[in-house]
Parts: sequence; structure tokens; C-alpha cells
Amino acid sequence: MELTFGQGQVFTSERLNKYPILASIFRKTFGYSNVGNYARFTIFKKLVKGIELPETGNFLDLGTGYGEYALSLASALPKAKIHALDIDQSRINAVQSAIESLTVENIKTHRIKIEYTDLEMLDFIFTIDVFEHIAPEEMPFSECYKKLKPGGYFLVKIPSKIQRTIFPERLFEEHHEWLEDEHIGQVYELEGLSQRFKDEGFNVIHASYSDGWLSRLGWETAYLGKKIGILGQLITLPLAKIMIHLDRIIHHNKWGNAIQVIGQKPL
Repeated sequence: MELTFGQGQVFTSERLNKYPILASIFRKTFGYSNVGNYARFTIFKKLVKGIELPETGNFLDLGTGYGEYALSLASALPKAKIHALDIDQSRINAVQSAIESLTVENIKTHRIKIEYTDLEMLDFIFTIDVFEHIAPEEMPFSECYKKLKPGGYFLVKIPSKIQRTIFPERLFEEHHEWLEDEHIGQVYELEGLSQRFKDEGFNVIHASYSDGWLSRLGWETAYLGKKIGILGQLITLPLAKIMIHLDRIIHHNKWGNAIQVIGQKPL
């Protein structure tokens, strides 16, 4: 199974939607333009390789956003059924537009909380950088446990509670203010997230850190380049992606700005 990323961006991005010809040229030249999402996908791709996903499985992208992970899985596993769930109607509209434009037939969208769906016996549920936006007591661990079939997998990736930066933090004040409002659930380090899985009844089969110094440098470089303008973004985007890939090669599992845990529902 080979996962590719960014198929839907030209259809879900308002800016790229306005200029389809330029968007196509940009994508062919520079690839996916959101460095944060690109970095997340490199981790997702690596983690999924360690899970035995059935070709005809039933999967849920919980908090799908613009649906990039769902679209990637749908393309790699055309016989599988992919569910893309989000409570934001505008996001679901964007995903639905991408599905129709790409003529994808194995994704179903849901704008509803997971506990109110009729989904059951799922093989795999994953949520990528979503739970940090939810208060810990409202994170749907138990609901996911119920929706999985015995032996099914649950993957959670979130930013770790403690973040390390490279450039002076004053350069990211605007971003930090946004984090304070949005990341109410950024409360776990790796041990704590693993324990949450165990408390909810899962067997933890994987727990790791990601996004070390090089990945952080890549993100900070791209963030500052984007603040300069389109030229700054174009210059820093390839450099940031190179640093992210180097980080995936040399980073050791001792610390990281992101954490990810995979739990399995007992048979």
C-alpha cells in the first residue's frame, strides 16, 4: 500500500480554487503547500505501515478537516470503505467537493459527533492533530472503543504538552496566542497519553515521539517565510520539506514536539 498526499488541496483551498491553472502549476512544482500538514502526513504514512489494514476494511478519519488522509487511504485501498467525519460543515462541504471532483467512490462524509453515528465494527480509527482542540474529559476515547471491532486499531497523534523552539519565541507570538485559545487539550506527554489508552481498555501496541529539532526548524522556517509573503513561502517550502524528511531519518525516540499512540481493542 502506497499512500500519497495532497490530492484534494487544489479543490479544498479557497486560494487555489480561485486560480486553478496557477494552482496546478504550483502543485506540480512545489507539491503540497502546508508544511504542518505535510509533516503530519509523513508520520501518518510511517505509522500506517506498521498496521495490518485489510484491503476491504472499514476505516474512520475522525476530525477529517479537509479530508487529505481519507482521500489518501481511499486511493490506496479502493475496495475499502472510508468514513470522513467532522463537525464543521464548511470542512465537510470542502471534502465533499474534493470527492466529487476526484470522482472518489469509497468515501462517505459525516457531519456529526462519533457517538451519534451508526458506525460499528470499524477496523481502524485515526485522528491526526485533532484531540488537542478538545477538553480531555470530552475526548471520545470510549466512543471509539465501542465503534471498533475486536482487534481494531485506534491511532491518536497530537502535539506534546512541552514544546521546544529554535528561533526566539517573540517571532511566533501570534501563533502562540492562537494556540492558547485553540489547544485546550494539549495536556499529554507520551506516558500520559499511553496511560489514557490503557485506562480506556486498549492494549498499547505503539507509542513514540516525532518532530525533533530538524522538523521544528523546517516548520519555523516555513512559518517565517510565509509571513514575508508568497516569495518567502516559495523559497522556504522546499527547504522545510527537506528538513522534515531528514528529521524522520535521524530523529531518536527520546523526545519530540509531537506524540502518537496506537491502541488495539482486545480480541
